[in-house]
Amino acid sequence: MRKLVTVLIVFACAIGSFAQTAKAPESVTEVNVSAVKPGMTMQWEQGRKRHSDFHRAQKDTWSVIVYEVLTGDATGDYVSVQGGHSWKDFDSRDAFNKLDVADVAKNLVPYETPGPRSYYVYRAELSRSKEAPEPTKYATVAHYWLIPERVNDFTDAIKAINAAIDTAHYPTKPSRWYQLANGGDVPHYVLVTDRAGMADFEPPAQSMQEALGPEGAAALDKLRKSCKRIYSETLQYRPDLSYLPSK
Repeated sequence: MRKLVTVLIVFACAIGSFAQTAKAPESVTEVNVSAVKPGMTMQWEQGRKRHSDFHRAQKDTWSVIVYEVLTGDATGDYVSVQGGHSWKDFDSRDAFNKLDVADVAKNLVPYETPGPRSYYVYRAELSRSKEAPEPTKYATVAHYWLIPERVNDFTDAIKAINAAIDTAHYPTKPSRWYQLANGGDVPHYVLVTDRAGMADFEPPAQSMQEALGPEGAAALDKLRKSCKRIYSETLQYRPDLSYLPSK
């Protein structure tokens, strides 16, 4: 399977004597997956570096974070992520994209089978950390494909689990929820958890099921029963292949 893997902020404003609720622009992440052709990993990585040079020459202001997939069905694939943008930001990319497509065709396409492109929105109200300004060495990505009529059960369960974690002071790593907006089977939610190193994969001595008490355990069960499928994978950040604009 080549599906992969990226901010809802609510604020209130008063107009006259009436309070209205408005929503800030969603934080959107574009995710592109590249499956390298057999025996061409070195050529693809060299092409990816040349493509980063293209972004640099264009003085591109958008970061392109590249990950290598280490586990799961897509092991050996690469994931390119451009995150933290509003939907309207993508409208300003038309001229750049024409040049970008040509450079991709030159430096990457000969060595890859292009995978899916998807767009995710950050779910701040479900997440336990803000979107990270810089990637950690590893990230675990858990995909949840939901039973459509149980989406509300799923999100309610996440909120209940977060509350139970806070009450129990259960140790967790920084993590963020994203919802697939376009580009795959829906409803699809993704939990991205930061891992500074392999030691961060070690779970706490006490399981979450045990630590969160009856209400937390019930919420965990409710979350699982809301899903058709749960799938996990590990990604490794590749700074040598990524592009970060000059500050």
